[in-house]
Amino acid sequence: MSGRRVASSVMFGSSPRGVVVLGMHRSGTSAATRLVNVLGPATCRPDDMVRGPWNPSGHFESRSLMHLNNALLAQMGCTWWSPPPDGAQYDAVAARITTTRAQARRTFRRVHRHVPWVWKDPRTSVLLPFWRSVLGRRTAAALVYRNPLEVAVSLQSRHGVPISFGVALWERYNRLILAHSQGMPVLVSRYDDLMRDPGDWSQSMRAFLVELGMRLPAHFDLDVARGSVRPELRHSTASRAELEASAPGAMVVYDALEAALGTSAAFKAPQLPPEPSSVATELSTIGPGAELAWKPPPWAADGGTRLSGGSEGRA
Repeated sequence: MSGRRVASSVMFGSSPRGVVVLGMHRSGTSAATRLVNVLGPATCRPDDMVRGPWNPSGHFESRSLMHLNNALLAQMGCTWWSPPPDGAQYDAVAARITTTRAQARRTFRRVHRHVPWVWKDPRTSVLLPFWRSVLGRRTAAALVYRNPLEVAVSLQSRHGVPISFGVALWERYNRLILAHSQGMPVLVSRYDDLMRDPGDWSQSMRAFLVELGMRLPAHFDLDVARGSVRPELRHSTASRAELEASAPGAMVVYDALEAALGTSAAFKAPQLPPEPSSVATELSTIGPGAELAWKPPPWAADGGTRLSGGSEGRA
């Protein structure tokens, strides 16, 4: 994996206690979390793991923390599909959160009992300032991004939302991630690269964490890592040319992610132009009070027709 080399000194003089996996829904964060888990960091307690027939490989995320994130978003007047605003307005909306850091920390420690840990929930991507204040500076991040057209097609298939809405949601999520990751130790990677060679991705991730000072087992099983990713579950692909032709407005954020590929001991947020008004206009077409339809994927044996919490998986 190409990119900047992590500085040899450990950031803040102490090793990370855990890894938070960031990324828009439908972007491979479940696969990334499993690959980090193979390296040694623990996921949440097994009895708290989100499970369901709609993701045969598993979500590798905490049910308790998913519900807490939904509550945090509700306190802000938001949902995962109607996220908080980008830019200066974010702090005003975040100030509405009534859950205390101590309450969130207790919930986190109850379900993540082992250090180092790995945690993912795409909602955390739009709640990162809150969670950074809860988890402290000894937290590394793995950011996975995917072509927004692929994400939008997957969301349309699962939730019936327009492609234009999915692209706008992708842009808002990734703008917030890029802005709020400032100063964190971050590994940025493409979904395509993770799916193409999960073994190489795992080796790059391990080297990053070890150089930050995280204590990991001396060896990990490459075959287990490669077997943890199932490319056949990917059902949508799009090229850069298709993105430029169909959603040129998203290229600014997409190119910023491309430029950030690799590792950084202290991530420097790119200077992006203000979010186009068209993004907020598109997102306003499905407000926080809506209920998104949910169509189970072909491999799901059963499932409901509504989904207020969302699910990530792959498509």
